[in-house]
Amino acid sequence: MITRREILKTTGTAALATNPLMRALASTPFESGAMRCINVVNFIREIEPRFKMDMMLPVTSQMELILKHGLPATWLLQFDALVSGPFVPYLKEHMAKNHEVGFWFEMNEKHVKAAGVEWRGRPGYEWDHLPPVAFTIGYTKDERIKLADTAMNRFKEIWGHYPKSIASWNLDSFTLQHLTEKYGVDAYAVCRDQIATDGFTIWGAPIAGYYPSKINCWSPALEKKNQIATPIFRMLGQDPVYYYERSYPLPDGRRIGEPDTMEPAWTSGRSKHFVDGFLHMIADEQTGRFAYCQMGQENTFPWDQQKDGYPMQMEALAALAKTGKVHVETMGETGRRFKKAFSQTPVQTQVQLEDPFENTNPSEGSIWYQSRFYRANLHLKGDLPYLRDITVYSDEFPQPFLDKATRLNDVEQKMPPVLDGYHWRRDQHPAEEPWAGALFRIGETLIRATGAPKIVEHVSGMTVELPVQGGKTLRIKFEEKRMTVELDGEELNIAFRWDLAKSSLVGIHAREARCEWQGQSYAMKVRQGAIVGKLSEWEVRSEKNRIELFLAQS
Repeated sequence: MITRREILKTTGTAALATNPLMRALASTPFESGAMRCINVVNFIREIEPRFKMDMMLPVTSQMELILKHGLPATWLLQFDALVSGPFVPYLKEHMAKNHEVGFWFEMNEKHVKAAGVEWRGRPGYEWDHLPPVAFTIGYTKDERIKLADTAMNRFKEIWGHYPKSIASWNLDSFTLQHLTEKYGVDAYAVCRDQIATDGFTIWGAPIAGYYPSKINCWSPALEKKNQIATPIFRMLGQDPVYYYERSYPLPDGRRIGEPDTMEPAWTSGRSKHFVDGFLHMIADEQTGRFAYCQMGQENTFPWDQQKDGYPMQMEALAALAKTGKVHVETMGETGRRFKKAFSQTPVQTQVQLEDPFENTNPSEGSIWYQSRFYRANLHLKGDLPYLRDITVYSDEFPQPFLDKATRLNDVEQKMPPVLDGYHWRRDQHPAEEPWAGALFRIGETLIRATGAPKIVEHVSGMTVELPVQGGKTLRIKFEEKRMTVELDGEELNIAFRWDLAKSSLVGIHAREARCEWQGQSYAMKVRQGAIVGKLSEWEVRSEKNRIELFLAQS
């Protein structure tokens, strides 16, 4: 396990190139009907027990920049910062009318003792980042209710109302449903997908915003009756191209082993190229019905580590806000906007076709599709297109630690994978293939791109049209429950390659690949085409020049 702070200490602060963006690959025009939202969310703790730092300086510096640009902002107070220290008086004096205050739901000694719950933090730690201590999943259901009610009631005593926005790196559906039904929360936010950072792994959750299942806050509900009525948004502005790796490459050959997010404390968040590219994706590229980005930074990163990225980001956001392409607003406003627009989780996409770090050997890009039934990732590495991720959702799949408190310092929260291109990597693989993935082929020959993809949005999803060898076009159509693949009237196949021992695959038949994951059974069904091969190496062959994969689990 490694912490976010330790990552920053070991990777240093190397800057990235800041050349203007070049839109190298083609796409269809901006779809004005999409809801595109950006929130500046800064969250505040009173204490950082691991080292001495000025906890107030990041807050005052962030406030100064936000007020300078007239931007809306959300300030989330952890319980210790809510009840002690200079933070509440400062916010009451300086917050503009277009700001809001909400709650950061991580436990600390003041919070736990106020709720009459045992404090289990390490000696000398008034706030401890370990999952059994900091997060709701470390507490029994009765304790979660006490902690939630204590926080909400104290918040109302101080601010005169209950918070409309609540976030944490890690939450659970039992607590969220209680907060929604009793306190009318409008918006939640949780951590991005990540691997073994701060003691927890999250993998396979939706890419932007969704109504969570009543039994799994990392999964969108399939049926309306099973969903919590408040949406969850994913935090940190995660790079859609390289986050699937533990590190990312730079053009000079170095690899950076830290999160590739919009956080100003990281190398990526200080790169104008990266920031401009991410904002372009949110504002201008295809997004389906909804796009979301959270900007901002927690105050446990010293201002010296934010000062290069934060001003640049706020300036870029202020310029974007003036274009009217995005809703720059508080987190609570986005939650209310989402609830008004969508009765269920909408289709959403992320399209990043330019390499976010200006790599050229090879350049990489990625296209993500998300519905409430599944998510999928079409990755482009140089001229090789392949599927890197297929994750399905079910109203029957409970999140880990929903009913029982964890005592683990390293926890995994993964959604049911059909294809996991990171965790299922082979120890060895042919040079022309990725470590794991689903490859498009004609016979045994890999299909390779010869030009830029064209992306066409439609009511339930999108179609990627990719020019390939022989003057043909590979068409991959993502719809709410299914994915179809065609190649200009020619037979093709999709070859699934991974380490079987690491995978969820337990059986294949002509029309079905069966999987089991954490006691749950699910399947990818082949509605057109046929599965051929053995468990360790198999493919789906087209039927009448077409493959249809059905991914819905209901």
